[in-house]
Amino acid sequence: MSKATYTSGPWSAHESNAIVGQKLDDHPIWLRPVIARFETGVKEADARLMAAAPELLDACMAMLEWDDREKDHAIDFSARMDLCRAAFDKARAAIAKATGQPHE
Repeated sequence: MSKATYTSGPWSAHESNAIVGQKLDDHPIWLRPVIARFETGVKEADARLMAAAPELLDACMAMLEWDDREKDHAIDFSARMDLCRAAFDKARAAIAKATGQPHE
């Protein structure tokens, strides 16, 4: 995979409805304010989804890695199942973050 050309995660939705990236000298790096919406709760939902973007991308990349190993059988079955479980765990955690639901 190529080197990331975006601000790496984790990101979080800040109480001011901005997306906050990694910290520099204990100060948050403000990535982007969330565009105001009139619908109740939409701005917060948008912020959660944007904040989960790095984890969602990571989960998708993990699933592609697992799929590639399924196709080429470069590693044994047990290792492929470990990749599968890890990919789906990442996906579940990212979806929980994006939707504001607890991750089990």
